Amino acid sequence: HDKKKPSCCCFNTEACTSMSQKQPRLLYKIDQGIPQLLYKALQQGQFREVTDKQNHDSWNLYWKACGFTHSDYKNVKAWQILNHFPKGNTITRKDSLARCLKRMRMVYGTVYNFFPVSFNLPNDYTKFLSYFTKIQSKKGKQVWICKPSDLSRGRGIFLFNCLSDLLYDGSTVVQRYIDDPYLIGGYKFDLRLYAVVTSYHPLRIYIHQDGLVRFSTEKYTGSVLHNLYAHLTNTSINRNGPNYNMDKERIGAGCKWSISQLRAYFQQCSIDDRLAWERIKHMVSLTILMQANSIPESAKQSVELYGFDIILDHKLKPWLLEVNFTPALGNDCPTDVAVKLPMLIDFLALAKCKMHLPRPATDHCRSRKRSTFRNAQHREEQEEIEDDNQFDDVFRNRFIMDPEETEYMKNIERKFTRIPDIKNTTSIIEQNSLETDSVNSTKCSSVASHLSNKHSLKFRSKSSNSFRNTPFHAPIAPSEYKVGGFYLTYPISNNNDSTLMFSKAGGIDVAKVVSEIRNTLRISETNFKFLQPERRQLYERTVIKWNVMSGFKTNP
Repeated sequence: HDKKKPSCCCFNTEACTSMSQKQPRLLYKIDQGIPQLLYKALQQGQFREVTDKQNHDSWNLYWKACGFTHSDYKNVKAWQILNHFPKGNTITRKDSLARCLKRMRMVYGTVYNFFPVSFNLPNDYTKFLSYFTKIQSKKGKQVWICKPSDLSRGRGIFLFNCLSDLLYDGSTVVQRYIDDPYLIGGYKFDLRLYAVVTSYHPLRIYIHQDGLVRFSTEKYTGSVLHNLYAHLTNTSINRNGPNYNMDKERIGAGCKWSISQLRAYFQQCSIDDRLAWERIKHMVSLTILMQANSIPESAKQSVELYGFDIILDHKLKPWLLEVNFTPALGNDCPTDVAVKLPMLIDFLALAKCKMHLPRPATDHCRSRKRSTFRNAQHREEQEEIEDDNQFDDVFRNRFIMDPEETEYMKNIERKFTRIPDIKNTTSIIEQNSLETDSVNSTKCSSVASHLSNKHSLKFRSKSSNSFRNTPFHAPIAPSEYKVGGFYLTYPISNNNDSTLMFSKAGGIDVAKVVSEIRNTLRISETNFKFLQPERRQLYERTVIKWNVMSGFKTNP
């Protein structure tokens, strides 16, 4: 009997539903002890731990507090997700973060002016000494903070205003101290925001709508530098303070709020904080953007959770303090449970979106028989290859032409691949961005005119690489805007020609992206500076708007 081929554009809905119902629970693998909140999130996310009796490749999520080895990334399967990207820790070391931000500020200007002046010691000791002397002669004694590069949880941090107090025995970051922080009830605080990168090629950044506000446990006084309970907001330090359990003014007992509580406080005080959150959103994107092109394009089966520590000064300007690799998931107070548990559940939902399920139970089952879905998908791909193989190279701008036409197209490519040298100036960077736009428009117009004049074309094989061009990525689907409490904050517009920008080498065109973010911030800051509060508006090109007391909202 002749069997009718299945449709190449749809599948049997009932078969897919029954198949999804029979799909086994997801498995996770973890090396070290699992935090309690992460364990609860895995249980609620229908994950169970892989056992020794099961196939060693049967896990779906591999969680590590530290980084993975090269073999881990090389051997990962399509149904598996790692919780770190290769080379994704560039921004999480204090010395590396300071070095990268300093370099980006020299190249792209004041858009990166959200990080205090920093020096990496001992390498930059001469520069630090010159700057310290210059500032002291103009403004008197200034407070500096010293942080060991490889320590966390506030260990080894101290403040000083005299060179004789600067003592260190390893790689250290010395940073201008933010001595005018925004205070609540006289207490200093900082913010811990959770950002997730689901992909670097193309770049996708999510920020959770809630986070932590961490307070010091003693009132802030800038004159007393040795009192760490007044200057540092690390929970690991303040929970040992004498005032931790006391009912403090405007704060209450403990040392933590949620972001929702902070925004409620701002609303009660009639403080317009929208511009601060707009700056924070772009600050996260600009920071992650620094390492985007160093991540291998082959790293598709990873998702990364970062913890951003940010402080607000008395003008509500945000300053980046550090970025945490695998942020702490401890359960110290009810606020931790209220913030971290939903965040982890939503993080697992983002990870599930990247898993190519259904997952075969073992290699034996996979080699013996394909699932119904994979069979149909394979037939669909084969039909597309047989029917449309002469058209797929059209979208890659690869043609077989007459010798004269071929030489003409090569001359166009040679002309527009000359990128001017960037002399660490913003104007030249923007000029380079405009020239890149002209390259794309010229190529597209050339292709369009050629197609209109030539009705019959022979096509080159897919292995041809004579014309390198920008990779194509589909517009953002509406389901990507919001996954649980995570909201998409980069790209800032659903337009392949604006912030879905790629260079000729296939990486992100950093100059264009920075220019786009700079223009967005400039318009928002101008509106807030010159307009009355009731007429202020944020720049409306953003896909996501983070409104006061209502969290992120998608554009209608």
